[in-house]
Amino acid sequence: MKKIFFKKRTIFLARLFLGQFPVLVSTYLFLSRQFLNFSVVFQFLLVVINLASILATVYLTREMRIREFEDDDFVSPRTNQLMFIGLTGFMSIICLYRGIIATEAYQQIIAYIGAVLCLIIMLLLMWGLKYYKK
Repeated sequence: MKKIFFKKRTIFLARLFLGQFPVLVSTYLFLSRQFLNFSVVFQFLLVVINLASILATVYLTREMRIREFEDDDFVSPRTNQLMFIGLTGFMSIICLYRGIIATEAYQQIIAYIGAVLCLIIMLLLMWGLKYYKK
């Protein structure tokens, strides 16, 4: 049993370090507009790193699906659903805030549509908790 958890933890950590962190760093560089100040060679290198991290994420996700971890008790589906309820609630608050502070009408409309969609998803997730079998 410990061997299964060790394999799963190893695959998960490899997926995190090879697939997620490079994408997060490059997303930060892109959103902070520092990406445009780099040389063409470094921009090309970042694109190659992103493609390699995407491929590593896809491969390791398939590897986790192939290995059957039936006795995985790290997080229950109910806890996952509660976390998604919290996430969509937080996203709806952010969208409402963005709708309030936006100066352009189209930005307000987009933000309010996003808030409504997040609220609908959150309510559907809460409704799904009612039918969750313990």
